[in-house]
Amino acid sequence: MRSTARQLLRLLPAVAIAAVAAGCAGTPSPSPVGFSSSPAAPSAPAVSESPAVSESPAVSESPAAPAGKKIGACRTQDMSAVVGMQPSEGGSTSTAMVQLTNKGGSVCEVDGWASFSLVNAAGEVVEVKTEKVEQPGAPTATTLKAGGSAWAGIKWKNCDKGSSDCPTGNTLRFNLEADTDGKVAELEGFPAPEKSNITMGSLQIGSLQPDRQGVVAW
Repeated sequence: MRSTARQLLRLLPAVAIAAVAAGCAGTPSPSPVGFSSSPAAPSAPAVSESPAVSESPAVSESPAAPAGKKIGACRTQDMSAVVGMQPSEGGSTSTAMVQLTNKGGSVCEVDGWASFSLVNAAGEVVEVKTEKVEQPGAPTATTLKAGGSAWAGIKWKNCDKGSSDCPTGNTLRFNLEADTDGKVAELEGFPAPEKSNITMGSLQIGSLQPDRQGVVAW
């Protein structure tokens, strides 16, 4: 009996080891978690909707430019006049070109005719029969900046200085507001003032133009 018991005791460890081995063999090993043969393609990020595009603000029309200030008429006191004698083919008629220049600091306008008066050595206006004519055409309104000029032609009939009815003087005056007197004009190509050799039986004054071209061609 004792020998049998000893044999059983010797067999117990072996049986236990065999049982443990059998249990390990019967349980399948778990597969690793979280791995696959091919990595999953990353999902595309959600595309957020584009924010609503607000309409462009309405473009307001440019305010209308205020009506320009009316340009005033040129005044005699702000102007200068140069009267240049033109070459003559002889005869009883003389011709001169008039250049009116704005000497003021403001823009002004001329339109129509300038007036001219014959003045004697005593500074008195000598009466001359005068006619304003549409030559070389109708007057042209001309805006003159400071230093700008307008042009005209004048023609007159010469007369015999010794005749009692021959108006004679030594200079000319011009005026834009009145028909007589005014400021002294600068004369070019005329007889020396001391000779008082300007004679005018009659005078024609041409219209003011923006250019000198043709103002004495009549």
